[in-house]
Amino acid sequence: MSKIFLIGGNRGLGKYIISESHNHECEVISMSRTAGNTLVKKKNISFVNGDATFFTDVKKNISNSNVVISTVNVMRKNIIPWSKITNSKMTISDSTKNLIDACKTRKLSRIIVISAWGANEGRNQLPLGFRSLVKYSNLRYPYEDHERQEKMIENSGLNWTIIRPVALTNFQFTNRIKTYIDCHPKYRLFVSRKSVAKFIFEIISNKEFFGKKVIISN
Repeated sequence: MSKIFLIGGNRGLGKYIISESHNHECEVISMSRTAGNTLVKKKNISFVNGDATFFTDVKKNISNSNVVISTVNVMRKNIIPWSKITNSKMTISDSTKNLIDACKTRKLSRIIVISAWGANEGRNQLPLGFRSLVKYSNLRYPYEDHERQEKMIENSGLNWTIIRPVALTNFQFTNRIKTYIDCHPKYRLFVSRKSVAKFIFEIISNKEFFGKKVIISN
């Protein structure tokens, strides 16, 4: 049975991962700085307070998990690309370092992280207009930190999967999703958070996705 340590379960994609977990035989420890405000409480979920940028919190709460899932991001005040950054511009990479160190301390090898479509070598896959937004707006900060995260994960020695979803939505759920590894077709521009959550559970134990960077779209 999967025992999952989830970072970022208090918002966005993380909430959909928690919801999807009820369809699987698993246990989830969801760590966030606002765990006390989480409304969803089910018997297979443990909500714990902690900050992934602090190694002591990660080490204490990772417990006997055998899978780590991270949806941590550099956050903006709202969806406007130029809106103010509300946490550290190194939140993703600082958390990733702690997760890698904790995994090695606990002899835990499976880690799945959410990155960004167009990170690192994939930048030219982005539509030109969006590429400009990433370059000239505050979107550049999460992208820069996702790129640091990816390099750390690739060099971690763990059984990792990096997921690069296209634009995330709360609608357009479909069971028929498309994944792309090492190829550059034309992607659909959107994917539902529910679809991504479902995909994550499908690949937890699938060795075909170990050591892979995967683009996912509807």
